[in-house]
Amino acid sequence: MKTLIARSLAGICLVLIAGCSSNGVEGKWQYDGGVYNGKARNAATEFLMQRTYTSDTYEAYLLEGEAKPELYNSGSYEIKGDSILITSKFSSQPSQNDNVTIAYKFKTEGAKMTTSGVLPNGMIVEEYWKKVE
Repeated sequence: MKTLIARSLAGICLVLIAGCSSNGVEGKWQYDGGVYNGKARNAATEFLMQRTYTSDTYEAYLLEGEAKPELYNSGSYEIKGDSILITSKFSSQPSQNDNVTIAYKFKTEGAKMTTSGVLPNGMIVEEYWKKVE
């Protein structure tokens, strides 16, 4: 009986630890549209944009048809309260945002995430993402 209780408690602890270690962002997210300087933009239909977040890094891929996924951006991130601070370390296109940390407000609700903020060039953005894994 003691062994059964000990195993049950160990299982509960593992579930709690796993729940606490997840930051709500980890996993694979697909771009689902956004608002840029007040203008709504739908997600493209001819390609997909996905981001995969691990514990403190991310990779962003472009997926088009049967082609191999193309890494277009990667870097690190940190969560502080209701903000996610993203620092791009790699961009496949020239960017003034490399090695610049941008703070976004973010909110996750189930399989949906919203990020919003102001880019260094002054553009006001709000993006919608849906979790795919």
